[in-house]
Amino acid sequence: MAGAHALKETTARITLRDGQVEVRLWVDMTQWKARLQDNQLWLLGDIHQVMPAGLNPAQIHTFIEKVAINEIALSLNNQSKPLKFLLVSDSQNNSQHANYTELVFSSKHTLALVEQIDIRFPKSLGTVHASFVKPKYQSLAPGKKVRVKF
Repeated sequence: MAGAHALKETTARITLRDGQVEVRLWVDMTQWKARLQDNQLWLLGDIHQVMPAGLNPAQIHTFIEKVAINEIALSLNNQSKPLKFLLVSDSQNNSQHANYTELVFSSKHTLALVEQIDIRFPKSLGTVHASFVKPKYQSLAPGKKVRVKF
């Protein structure tokens, strides 16, 4: 019997499309909140601001969003691209990322050819296991075989 396991660390999928980059993060929010509230990490410079204790869920959401938007740095072909925060969803129904929260960001671009992507995540996330995806789109005729080369 074979089995697989999900990573117990933050994972990211960066998808490059024509005119858009999408960044999806799966984060253990309990761990991330604890790191963001750690005064020692602030003293070491690993976080820029300590998250105050006693915030309500909406305030926590706003704080996390600001950290992510301000500290995730994305550039395409050495051109900085601002990220827009799109979505937060609990991934408890996803067996691959059980008990993790999914954060989704997007950035538009007008580059005809992207030769390089640079991305930096907040140090407070710890190690991030990232995959970089560039989908190939093609129409398939009914009943016809298609060959895709990479």
